[in-house]
Amino acid sequence: MHAFYSGAVMHTSLMRPLMREGRMKGGVLLFRGSGVAARRYVEADRSRADEYYLRADDAIAEYAVIDATGEVTAIRSLTADEYEGWVDWINPATGESMGTPRKPGQVRKGSPLFAEMTINAPKSLSVAAALHPKVSEALDAAQRDAAQEIQRFLGQHSVTLARPRGAQEVLPIERMQTVAITHKTSRAGDPHRHIHFQIGTRVWAGSGAR
Repeated sequence: MHAFYSGAVMHTSLMRPLMREGRMKGGVLLFRGSGVAARRYVEADRSRADEYYLRADDAIAEYAVIDATGEVTAIRSLTADEYEGWVDWINPATGESMGTPRKPGQVRKGSPLFAEMTINAPKSLSVAAALHPKVSEALDAAQRDAAQEIQRFLGQHSVTLARPRGAQEVLPIERMQTVAITHKTSRAGDPHRHIHFQIGTRVWAGSGAR
């Protein structure tokens, strides 16, 4: 089973003045593929000058678990390999499988592995952030606030579809996972602060993972 969210495209009132003109461009996109393909996708969406992928600890993504109240109950950084595993439905906390994604066929598409939205700010703010440390700190904090607001909304309003034999039931989620990947540059190397906010399609509700 896969989660679906009340409101197919969400908009959020961003928390800080610097983000008043911000957008989550493109709505919500569903990713189908593999962990390897997802890693190539996020690594291609920034310049090689972006140091985010060059840290000594090799952390590329911030993983969080959210409960039904919208509170974050666990948070950790993921290495590149752990991120690939998460996309492929491997629980990074336990190393256990969270299920088997459906393979694409002639009639049906494969399982969506995550849903993604991008948290952006006007480019002028990204340029200012590259020049002024205080603007950089404020913009980073504003984008983190936006991600946290989305997490709260998802935890409180997400539901999943259960299909017991001969019936169909909509259940509120009990637990879900998100990953946030922060970039400071565009593919061309221009200043462009943005967060790839990814929502795992495996959730916990009722008797277990769905």
